[in-house]
Amino acid sequence: MTAPDITRWSREEMLRLAASAVAKVDLLGPRGTTLCSMDEIAAMAGVCALHGVGPRLLSTPPSTGDDHV
Repeated sequence: MTAPDITRWSREEMLRLAASAVAKVDLLGPRGTTLCSMDEIAAMAGVCALHGVGPRLLSTPPSTGDDHV
């Protein structure tokens, strides 16, 4: 038994899929979340990870908003 070949997205395809997911959620709210495909969700997670949003942020104390003090 062999693993299936993985087709990698181009940068443009990943951004298109992620943007499609964000548009669904933005336009339709909770209903939009149920309409996202697994590819759109994976692409959105990939874009978030590339921008530094990840598990390490879960261990960071929340900001009080008083950064200017």
